[in-house]
Amino acid sequence: MMGSKATEPKLFLSFDLDSQVPRRHILRRLAEAVDFGFVRELAKPYYSHTGQPSVDPVVLFKLSLLGYLFGMVSERRLCEEAGLNLAWRWFLGYELDEAIPNHSVLSKARRRFGVKVYEQFFVRVVKLCQERGLIQGKVLFLDSTQVAADASMKSLSSRSLQRQLGSSRAYVHKVWHANPEERPAEDGVRRTRPGRGVANRMLVSTTDPEAQVSSRPGRRRQLAHKAHFGVDGGQARVITAVEVRPAAEGDGQASAAILDRHQEAVGWGASELVADSGYTTEETHQACAARGVQPVLARVQRGGRRGVFPNQEFKYLPESDHYLCPAGQVLRPGLQHPARRTTMYMAARGTCAACPLKAQCAPGKAERRIARRWNQEFWDQTAVFSQSRRGRRLMRRRGAVVEPVIGDLKIKHGLARAQFRGQGKLQIQALLTAAVVNLKVLARWQPLPQTGWAAAVSRRLLVLARPTLSSVCRPSLSFA
Repeated sequence: MMGSKATEPKLFLSFDLDSQVPRRHILRRLAEAVDFGFVRELAKPYYSHTGQPSVDPVVLFKLSLLGYLFGMVSERRLCEEAGLNLAWRWFLGYELDEAIPNHSVLSKARRRFGVKVYEQFFVRVVKLCQERGLIQGKVLFLDSTQVAADASMKSLSSRSLQRQLGSSRAYVHKVWHANPEERPAEDGVRRTRPGRGVANRMLVSTTDPEAQVSSRPGRRRQLAHKAHFGVDGGQARVITAVEVRPAAEGDGQASAAILDRHQEAVGWGASELVADSGYTTEETHQACAARGVQPVLARVQRGGRRGVFPNQEFKYLPESDHYLCPAGQVLRPGLQHPARRTTMYMAARGTCAACPLKAQCAPGKAERRIARRWNQEFWDQTAVFSQSRRGRRLMRRRGAVVEPVIGDLKIKHGLARAQFRGQGKLQIQALLTAAVVNLKVLARWQPLPQTGWAAAVSRRLLVLARPTLSSVCRPSLSFA
């Protein structure tokens, strides 16, 4: 055809995968912010020097992070999407003609590594945030959330019957592990007693025996676990501690573990712990007192009988270790409850019956009693500090720090429901999900990639603003 130039077929096609990933893409910024080569050192003890070449552990962790970053809970679909998405291929280091690993390698990695390696990975990410100056480390905000278990309420069965019958999996496990000395340790799997409710004492899920029935006001009953998160008080809101516990367990029982995990990740202990009323328990006070931490806890609202004198109306005399009631009568120490760490103070028999204030103090037949904790002074000091100006400011800030982080974990990154069964596997899911949130913080606080005239302006600003780099970092915030 005249006026047209004949085109010859191309024998070779040049395709640069790196050029197809935008400069401001989250994966490119994440790759520039973090060198994942440290994963090989973490996983090295679990690989052999002989045999066929295995999948690079960096690829295994990056695949898992992609799933939690984009909220894709199905690992089969995750690997399929990784083969189709150019940015994902670039992030994993696979060219177009290379096959993405099968989804089964992720489950094999969990069994091989256990919770320990994933905890080390999470701690390393926290250390990277600390090296960038994103962690304050002094104030720790604590909160928990219910995570629906991968089990139905229809799977509940009698706990005593299951204990008698056992399971086929337990029998196979017993056969293969006949010698208890040679049985490998199961990292992260905790055997806990049943929950506080009657349902958890009598029933157990045959699908996920470690899940517990959770009943909350305004919500239907479900099988669930409970995940606790400690968030640093800095402006970057970095998650520094993760702990998965039974759903029916009190929040305060996880306080000691969260404080220890925070200290392990950051390198030093927190000086103040801020939490809601669910953590206003004896366990939290003991954990804080043993570690020199000042607790800032919300007041527990207890409903009392109208017209009855509250305990605050009774004056405690430490010299003689007794209480004085509003009528001037003495309440002396009596019964002790070691499990509750309390002592019951009671009036002498017949004292309240002849008192003119009996209707306002002890309406029943028995004398008035007051329970006093063994560390009541520390409780009183905590209450005073929590109501101080700084305590109220920290409690107001708690809602803006930890609650949005937990909301992102559940809504954006798939932590609303357990991906697998058992507390150990949920611990891995929570650790990787928290690591994703921290990695997003690292990527967000990296200097933005610039080209053309923007790069020239930035170089000029660097010359004018040396030795500081705050002029080219976005967002630029100062940390106390």
